[in-house]
Amino acid sequence: MTSVVSPPLWVLRPRPNDAAALRLFCFPYAGGSPAIFRSWVERFPSQVELCLVQLPGRGSRFAEPPITRLEPLVEALAHAIWPYLDRPYAFFGHSMGALLGFELSRHLRQRTRRRCGC
Repeated sequence: MTSVVSPPLWVLRPRPNDAAALRLFCFPYAGGSPAIFRSWVERFPSQVELCLVQLPGRGSRFAEPPITRLEPLVEALAHAIWPYLDRPYAFFGHSMGALLGFELSRHLRQRTRRRCGC
């Protein structure tokens, strides 16, 4: 079982905006860090809050062991971002980040269906 790390370690919010109309979660490519999205912060209107996903073993979490299997990574990430899903959101991922965003979307959809009994 993967240990759960607090959401602020998983999600970097360079310009926090709890009133944003949309949160855009950005997933880097394999081996990448959230730094690849830092220049995007000034390019989006204030209504869009960028949430840069930082995986274990990358960026400032380099000392942590990486999660090497997709399923436990998606489960841990879903738990970590859940507090930020209180408003409309979208996922953007590059390469492996796109796969992670897709699988996370599927996981959250299944989780939401289970909660509402759909």
